[in-house]
Amino acid sequence: MTNNLSNGRSPGDPGQNSDVPGIIQLDSYWPYQITVLADRVSRRTSRIVKAQAGLNLSQWRVLAAIAETPGRTSAEVVTVTPMDKGLVSRATKTLLEMGLLLREASQDDGRVSYLYLTERGYALYQTLIPDVAGVLERAAATLSDNQQTDLSKQLGQLLEVIPDQR
Repeated sequence: MTNNLSNGRSPGDPGQNSDVPGIIQLDSYWPYQITVLADRVSRRTSRIVKAQAGLNLSQWRVLAAIAETPGRTSAEVVTVTPMDKGLVSRATKTLLEMGLLLREASQDDGRVSYLYLTERGYALYQTLIPDVAGVLERAAATLSDNQQTDLSKQLGQLLEVIPDQR
């Protein structure tokens, strides 16, 4: 495994950082590559959901999390999305006001409520899915099915060993 640390350059030197130790080469540093890829996917997804549904990315993520597993709590949405509870709370409030989500109080614990898509929310989700899924279509076409499976498995392994610090 490479450490992607390379040598640097002096300030103002336009050349490669090849002579000073301890410089990370971002173009071959996989955490940076993942961050750039995630940002590109998020930006494209954000444009789609904004243009087609007037949603922001946080609202889309909540909608998608509830569509994936109806009856999730807000706390559960926080655990499966890269958002803090404040963002999830604001997005949920807006989606409730828009009539896209329904909140159902727990019979066992009044502090807990479960979130569901309304018919309108489900219809909107179904409308958005083809274009949102299409964001990765071209990228996925460059990888074989086995490579996609391996990549997903490897990312899952990394997520398991790098704990969430929220």
